Amino acid sequence: MAATFQHKQYEPGDLIFQKGDSGEFLYLVERGSVIIWTGTEDDKRVLGEVGTGGLFGEMAILNRQPRMANASASAETRLLEMPASVLRQTINRADPLLVQLINVLIENLRRSAKDTDPQV
Repeated sequence: MAATFQHKQYEPGDLIFQKGDSGEFLYLVERGSVIIWTGTEDDKRVLGEVGTGGLFGEMAILNRQPRMANASASAETRLLEMPASVLRQTINRADPLLVQLINVLIENLRRSAKDTDPQV
């Protein structure tokens, strides 16, 4: 599985993905930090920050919905990209009850995020 990962470098402000993009990768922050945000470049609403060792980008992969926010590097950042297919293969081997639970949790998070911020 390790051969499916790619290392990517980002400078502060570099966009990693945009709201509405399909979920093609899951990301692990090897070094640096990433902000997850909505709005425009000039008027960002930061939803969260992911630092070294953190994962992001999983929701769009697991429930096959478009990205609900933008992600960009907030510092010099090195990411490990994992293709969606690898995560889906792992999930497909999991207990169906666990998969259903994950899907319910993701839908609840999406609904809650939209209730909090209609831009999401």
